[in-house]
Amino acid sequence: MTQELQLHIPDGINYECTGCGKCCTGWTVPMTPDDYDRVSSVDWGKESPRYAGQELFRELKDYEKKGTPYSHAIRPGGDGYCPFLVDNLCFVHGQYGSKFKPSMCQLFPYCFNETPSGIYATVSFVSMGVLYNSGKSLTEQRDYLEEKLKAFQELYPDHHPNWSDLKLAVGMPMTWDDYLVHEKQLVSLLQDRSVSIEERMLKGSDYLCSKLAAGSPAPSMPTEPCLKKLDKHLLVALHKMYFPSKPLGKGECDFNNLRFFYQFLYQSPKLAFPTQKFSFEELQEIDWPSGDPEIEDLLYRYFFSRIFGKLYFGAGFGQLSLITGFHHLILILGLVKLQAKAWALTREAPIVSLLDVITTVRELEKRLGESRLGGYEAAVWELLMQSRSRVRRVLASV
Repeated sequence: MTQELQLHIPDGINYECTGCGKCCTGWTVPMTPDDYDRVSSVDWGKESPRYAGQELFRELKDYEKKGTPYSHAIRPGGDGYCPFLVDNLCFVHGQYGSKFKPSMCQLFPYCFNETPSGIYATVSFVSMGVLYNSGKSLTEQRDYLEEKLKAFQELYPDHHPNWSDLKLAVGMPMTWDDYLVHEKQLVSLLQDRSVSIEERMLKGSDYLCSKLAAGSPAPSMPTEPCLKKLDKHLLVALHKMYFPSKPLGKGECDFNNLRFFYQFLYQSPKLAFPTQKFSFEELQEIDWPSGDPEIEDLLYRYFFSRIFGKLYFGAGFGQLSLITGFHHLILILGLVKLQAKAWALTREAPIVSLLDVITTVRELEKRLGESRLGGYEAAVWELLMQSRSRVRRVLASV
């Protein structure tokens, strides 16, 4: 069945490897049993003295293996980089070719999501080539993407997400065809480059919420920063998921209801950064470069990619309703701005730069791929993220 589904490729998204090596750090490279048998069969100490006496692989823990095709992982070096990264090139690839590398490395940065109307291809914004929109457009790489899709299907033969329980909002079921109509409008609004990315996202919220109550006017945009206590604590909880200030253990990158309510009742809402904590007021003092074409383009491509790839609602993310999933994207936009301001603040800059935003989006993309949302947590999100007044307050305050 999967083989017969049409492959959809997004317009306006380019990718070509820049050879920077940055994709090979900051996360565990998992290996299937076949990957492990193939790569570990080589005496790497004989290939290069740099590997003599090194333990290059480890077995995954039970919770890491669960629900995945992986059994082992490559151990990162002391600098956090893959030990096979040599002069910004893959040593495994150089010695034995691209097909010898772990499956995950062969697929990166391409991603695929199966839906009732076909398979949607996207790319990971962990890649610097993707972030800078380098190289040929994905639409010119169809044959190559078809090859990558076959490799993905071999690696994940049971990847058939359940899209049967779609909702516009809680208690409001929606068909897949209904969704495609809504997505077309959301993408049209997102592509209106005559207004800021914030305005485009809020127009999307207004459109979706108008389907709940026909003729309901949009709430006015606050003229002054006016985050409420619950708004701040929700942002802090999401920030802990997506921008942790320390290495995370099992389940710590997931949203936890008990942790959230404890935080709301007893803790001061500050955003933790690797070196210190920042109040919302401190971050509001840093200027955001409104209208910067490179930053606007990066953020447009990032949110367009998640919408095109169906990676923000339903089976694409926590079985959330469409409105809650889209509002989560708006809150993510707020968090991106806050985190980029924190990067600017740590280097004592008065205004956010493109590099601050690039660093932030790379961090976010890694954590989104690792985060999980259970049924109870999703129910709390449905309660907290339905409000379009809340998302407006957030964007007005960051």
